[in-house]
Amino acid sequence: MKALISSDRVPAPAGPYSPGLRVGEWIFLSGQGGFDTTTGKVVSDDLAEQTEQTFNNIETVLEAAGASLDDVISCLVHLVDLADFPAFNAVYEQKFTGVKPVRTTVRADLVAGLLVEITVIARAL
Repeated sequence: MKALISSDRVPAPAGPYSPGLRVGEWIFLSGQGGFDTTTGKVVSDDLAEQTEQTFNNIETVLEAAGASLDDVISCLVHLVDLADFPAFNAVYEQKFTGVKPVRTTVRADLVAGLLVEITVIARAL
């Protein structure tokens, strides 16, 4: 059985999808971006700032599911410009300590001024 994961501390979905779902011990998050939690607008046109806010949003949804970044197993990262990879990676390395999740990074056109979007799968017992 799947259960909705949401939080009023992240922007509401812009379409017909769930911020996250919990299926047993598995947690699946929709792609998160650098949207400000109060205004719903992109926080900045700076990749590092967007990445930081993206992780803040991920952590908030994970917390609503009773999990944390320590429970993340897989990350799918979309970057508008792969030249931004070093700036993205610098923030990413600060967020995950110990054993890092598996990760795929691809170039993608994103909506609403986003420079980065991250989807995660986590497992929390």
